[in-house]
Amino acid sequence: MKAQVTPKQLARAIQVSESSIKRWCDQGTIMTVRTAGGHRRIALAAVLNFLRENRYELVRPELLGLPATAGRTAWVLDRAQAAVRDALLAGDEDQTRRILFDLYLARHRLATILDEVVARALHEIGDRWSCGEAAVYQERRGCEICLRLLHELRTLTPAPSVPRGLAMGGTPEGDGYQIPNAMVELVLRLQGWDTVSLGSGLPFDTLRAGLATHRPQLFWLSVSHIRDERAFLTGWNELCAPLAFPVVFATGGQALLKPLRTQMPQASFCRDLQELEMMAETLGA
Repeated sequence: MKAQVTPKQLARAIQVSESSIKRWCDQGTIMTVRTAGGHRRIALAAVLNFLRENRYELVRPELLGLPATAGRTAWVLDRAQAAVRDALLAGDEDQTRRILFDLYLARHRLATILDEVVARALHEIGDRWSCGEAAVYQERRGCEICLRLLHELRTLTPAPSVPRGLAMGGTPEGDGYQIPNAMVELVLRLQGWDTVSLGSGLPFDTLRAGLATHRPQLFWLSVSHIRDERAFLTGWNELCAPLAFPVVFATGGQALLKPLRTQMPQASFCRDLQELEMMAETLGA
C-alpha cells in the first residue's frame, strides 16, 4: 500500500474534483503534509479517516494502493468472520485484507473488528486444527497473514502528536503468541497512546526492567499460555512490586481464568479488546 497519495489520486479515487480535495486539505478537513517543494501529500491513514467520516464512495481504490474492490461490500460482522476464516484457511491474503478494510471503511471500530472477526476466525481455525479438520500449515499460514496485516494497519496509524501517555507491554515467558500482543498495541495506538511492544515470551525480570526504565502510565500483559502457574504468579508479583511512579497494569488473554485472576489483585482484567479500548479512553481522559 502507498504511504502517501496526492490530491489528484484521491480525487480520481472518489470521483470528485481535484480543486475540492485541495480546498479540503487547506481547510484542515483532510490532514495534509507538504513536500520540500510545497506539494500537498496525504497520508493513507488520513485518507481512510476522511472516507470513514464523510462516507464518500471509493470508486477506484487501486489508485490509493488498496485492494481493487475495497469499500464495495458492506460486510456484516458475523458474515465477515466466516469469510475471513475461509480466506485464511485458503491462504488468501488479498481477500482477508479486503474484508478488513471494508469493515473499517464501514465505520466499525477496529477493536470490534479484531474481537468479533479476526480473533473468532483464528479461534475456529485452531479448533479445526485440533480436530484434524485443518492442516498445521493452514493454521500457521493464517497466523502469518494476520501478523502482516496487523503490521500494515500499524503503519497506517501514526504516533499521536499529543499522546494520552505511554503504554508498554508484552507476553510472559513461555507465551509466544504474537497476534494478541500486536492487537493490544494497535488498539492502544488508535486510542492515542504512545505504544511500545516489548515482544513475546519475555521473563518477568526483563519486563520489570523495561517498566522501571521507561516508566509508562499503562503496562499491559497479554497472556495466552502459562507454562507454570506458580512461577507465573511469583513473576507477576515481582513485576507489580511497588514503584516510584504510578502505573496501571492491564491484563487479558485466554489463559487468565477466574481462579488465577483472583490472585492478581493489582491487575485490571480486560475480557477483550473492546474492554481494553474503553479502559484506555478512561485513563487518557
